[in-house]
Amino acid sequence: MHLNRVDRKYANLTVTATDEDGFPATLAGVDVALIPTRSNPTGATAWTPAAAVDGKWRVLLAGPDASPSGALVVAATADLWVRVTDSPEVDTAFVERITVEGAAA
Repeated sequence: MHLNRVDRKYANLTVTATDEDGFPATLAGVDVALIPTRSNPTGATAWTPAAAVDGKWRVLLAGPDASPSGALVVAATADLWVRVTDSPEVDTAFVERITVEGAAA
């Protein structure tokens, strides 16, 4: 995804879960994080809850000069990751690279 410095755009997340028998499972929550490019989440990663809308997950992303209200601000090009927690299991996955036009990489 490409963001202009003043853009506010939703990133729609395709997240599905199955139970141990392979049947669809309901997720209690999904979190997202912005990670430096070509990196992986660590124990210090700051996670933000995604919003559930009509059974799908999404997060509002904002460029560094856009209103931060209700959004995850992307200060510079970064990788968007998703995390699903179903105690005791935690599963993370890379979603996409967010490129901020006019920002440092």
